Amino acid sequence: MADVLEHIPSFGDLRASSAQVSAFEGARSELAQAGDIPLEEIELGAVVRLDRGFPMIATAAGALLRAEHAVDFAKGKRGKRGGRGGSGRQTARARAGGAAGAGAPDGAGIDGDGLLPSIGDLVAVRVSPGHDMGVILRVLPRRTAFERWRGKSRGERQVLAANVDVIFIVQPLGAERDTLPLMRDRAARSLVLARDCGAEPVVVLTKVDRCEAAEVVRIADDLRRLAGPGVRVVATSSHTGEGLDEVRACIPRGAVGMILGESGAGKSTLLNTLLGAEALETNAVRERDDAGRHTTVARIMVALPEPCGVIADCPGLRSLPLVGHERGLARAFPEVVEASRACRFNDCSHVHEPGCAVLQGVEDGEIERVRVDAFLALAREMRVSAQSLDPDIHL
Repeated sequence: MADVLEHIPSFGDLRASSAQVSAFEGARSELAQAGDIPLEEIELGAVVRLDRGFPMIATAAGALLRAEHAVDFAKGKRGKRGGRGGSGRQTARARAGGAAGAGAPDGAGIDGDGLLPSIGDLVAVRVSPGHDMGVILRVLPRRTAFERWRGKSRGERQVLAANVDVIFIVQPLGAERDTLPLMRDRAARSLVLARDCGAEPVVVLTKVDRCEAAEVVRIADDLRRLAGPGVRVVATSSHTGEGLDEVRACIPRGAVGMILGESGAGKSTLLNTLLGAEALETNAVRERDDAGRHTTVARIMVALPEPCGVIADCPGLRSLPLVGHERGLARAFPEVVEASRACRFNDCSHVHEPGCAVLQGVEDGEIERVRVDAFLALAREMRVSAQSLDPDIHL
């Protein structure tokens, strides 16, 4: 097996927006003036690996080193933050402050002040001569942040990856347990999270060699209707090479992607095939239910061969609860939200009421029924879990 460190990206493989560079220059001056840190020791870096040890940083100066957190991080002086290992937790208030900038190529995005770093984060790091370990001083504002609910209060999120442009939603085929309704549910949830992040979603069907060609076409067409216009659905096989060039086309040089899927979905196998090397560990799935074990225990970025960009590999997620992602729901199903504004009744359920503009859109062929069903199911779940919905969203 190849050493995965051989494929870790350099800082030059990543993209820093002009706003992030400006934020670094401001933080650099502030930190140098406030303490005894020489200006020349404060460098711009990116978090390229997170595991149970110290984060690994690639610096703009070309270094690759582990880095500990500054004392302020450890003592919690910079506001609320996640647990150890760079969970990057943030509250709803902090997230809302940067929502408008999410996905904007040159926007400062989500304010990183007061957060532990996540994979893909840009940081101000101190690199002192004669030391083989750096010190992370500041997390810079994020262009985007892929988050999930931590299972506590409504506003607490775990940032799985920062500054990502593309989310590859991986769904395996050929398993008896993976029925079409289950695949629709996973895809819809992932689309909401990706849209809320501000990244471009791409649905990747893996292990298509385990199915008949007609079945692959049927499932792919169904998920295309669910995903909506502009979302690519790519059928792939790591054994035959089918669809891999189309996946590569979704991640050009300078772009950063993230692979999202359950354990056993074929994420690491897909990434190894794209790399052209067995750099990431893989395990066989259980025969009785085709479920996988957690093989990926670290979050790590790898640079694909030219002319492609960088992809972050993250541990598989067993569930994707949607709490506080109403804005993402609206972004994922914009035609449903827009049509609902024309309904006769403000509290229309879009199921049976007269004068329902959503149902009329379905009847006229302007809105896919499968998208309305997914929207309503997820909206109902959010109503139960949320104390209040986003006032900008009309459900």
